[in-house]
Amino acid sequence: MKRWSSGKWGLELDSAYSPSIAILIPVYNEEKIIHLKLENLTKVVYPLDKLEVILVNDCSSDNTLQSVHQYIAKHPLPKISVFDSKEHLGKTACLNNALKNVQADVVIISDADCFWPSDILIKALAYLSDPDVGAITARELLLNPADTWVTLGEQFYDSTIQSVRIGESKLHSTIFFQGGFAAYKRSALLEFNHATDDSGTALDIIQNKKRALLIPEIGFFTISPTVWRNKVQVKLRRASQLQQLWARCLCLLFRGKLAIPKRIALPEIFLHIFNPLLMVVLIVLSMSLVIVYPLFGLGLAVALVGVFAFKRTRMMALELIQNNLILLTALPSFLTNRRFKLWKPIQESRAVLSEKVLREKQLI
Repeated sequence: MKRWSSGKWGLELDSAYSPSIAILIPVYNEEKIIHLKLENLTKVVYPLDKLEVILVNDCSSDNTLQSVHQYIAKHPLPKISVFDSKEHLGKTACLNNALKNVQADVVIISDADCFWPSDILIKALAYLSDPDVGAITARELLLNPADTWVTLGEQFYDSTIQSVRIGESKLHSTIFFQGGFAAYKRSALLEFNHATDDSGTALDIIQNKKRALLIPEIGFFTISPTVWRNKVQVKLRRASQLQQLWARCLCLLFRGKLAIPKRIALPEIFLHIFNPLLMVVLIVLSMSLVIVYPLFGLGLAVALVGVFAFKRTRMMALELIQNNLILLTALPSFLTNRRFKLWKPIQESRAVLSEKVLREKQLI
């Protein structure tokens, strides 16, 4: 996939493509940062007569709505409206209720803690002009990549895994979508997937014979958790979702109905469902060999010292072990069909976010 990522797209792109756009911002208790999100959107370059912003409020219990109205009163935004749910439904259900009244050509989801460069729409929308493309997403870029060893690891993971997703996109499609920037043709979007959020919606679109792409030229900025516990909390939810998605792909593959090529689907199915179990087997076998053959243990120790002596291989090994442990931890929830809560903002990330860092990146 990394080799494919450096290849050509093979798409029919129209740089003059200028559809009407509805930006949906799902919020739940975001009073601390919603004004920054709105200010960021005012910097985005696009014809104002073709752009509307819909704040989808999932019955926030704090002052999110008051913050929105105060900001609008001081900084009028074009075509901004609020969809205010009177009960706490969860992100996807709330978005689907708001979607019923959206008539724009393109629907874009963007979480409140994610920020766009001003030229993101100009760069992105040409890819949706191709008739075979139904959805696109952007790269995740961290505002705080060097804060702690946790954020350094996340930066390394992002740069590595996203090149693989770009390769999948150029070959056919990727289902790895994130809420920072997920754009869908309205004609291809029936509803947002209830079970698995953004990535599940991408898979639905692929199954309807459209392509879903990660575009390397566009990216959104967000804050990564600096504490390992919070990072694991986010990744556990995502791991459980991806395991559900690839299990669904496996079922579709057995029935001969999977639209994703096997050379994309089979490695992903193995990595997300079977590889964590294989890691446990290898650990048990290695421990048994160390007990029976002490020289094997010495050789293994030397190999590990060699791996951890260099920064790149050390980072790679730590992320590999960590992510497989997270997948292994999420596996029981996937097997018992117990879903993680999908609507619980990480407050640490909101606390770390500041106007200073956003201004340095020219995001506000």
